[in-house]
Amino acid sequence: MKLIHLTDTHLFADREGSLRGTRPAPSLDAVLEHVHEHHPDFHAVLATGDLVQEETEAAYEHFIRFFGDYDRPVLCLPGNHDVPELMQRTLAREPFRLEARVALDGWDVFQLDSHIPKSPAGRLGEEALERLEAGLRESAPRPAVVAVHHPPLKIGTAWLDRIGLQDGPELLELLSHHDHVRALLWGHAHQNWDSRQGHIRLLGTPATCAQFLAGSPVFAIDKKAPPAYRVLELGADGEVATELIELSGATESE
Repeated sequence: MKLIHLTDTHLFADREGSLRGTRPAPSLDAVLEHVHEHHPDFHAVLATGDLVQEETEAAYEHFIRFFGDYDRPVLCLPGNHDVPELMQRTLAREPFRLEARVALDGWDVFQLDSHIPKSPAGRLGEEALERLEAGLRESAPRPAVVAVHHPPLKIGTAWLDRIGLQDGPELLELLSHHDHVRALLWGHAHQNWDSRQGHIRLLGTPATCAQFLAGSPVFAIDKKAPPAYRVLELGADGEVATELIELSGATESE
């Protein structure tokens, strides 16, 4: 199964809306054009939060204009810039899938909500972790991917590490006891991450718009880093192969 991981689209209601020196809508256009040209056989899209920058129904309607006519599932979970209740209401239609567990061609994708109202940081909470534990027990031995907006571990960019997933260690500990979890995916950091913890591939994907400067102690944009997305090949045997696609020259500046 081929899964396209997009994150941090940061759309405004207005197509000309700009963020940190770039226009997210034309940038997303370029990303999706590349996806359809080079990976037309994808099975589903996974969008891991910050779908919008402007917290309005019109911004979500703009997101729908990009994906609403897809004939394949578009999985979505909330980030810190999203409004979960508004997101649930506006995306309550095909092809969008917002439920906590989505079955896809022999795999399960678990979508976690790490949104904390009025906070850039994330947290799952004890009840959400308990529900995940129960879901993973039920789903075994089908291979699984877990997705969340906030990074569950420190990534070495000081200001971002202060606003990551507050109970990330608890999440990683929980997942370590479920051998059928093959990958954990996230966004939020606007930069690439690829490592492994035991049986789990840990993957952070850059944004479809502007990227943050890796390793910076304070907020900074990496003006040389292009929009990006990730392709995951999920094998029937539980193997995960991945490629990060960076679109040099695709960022549209103000």
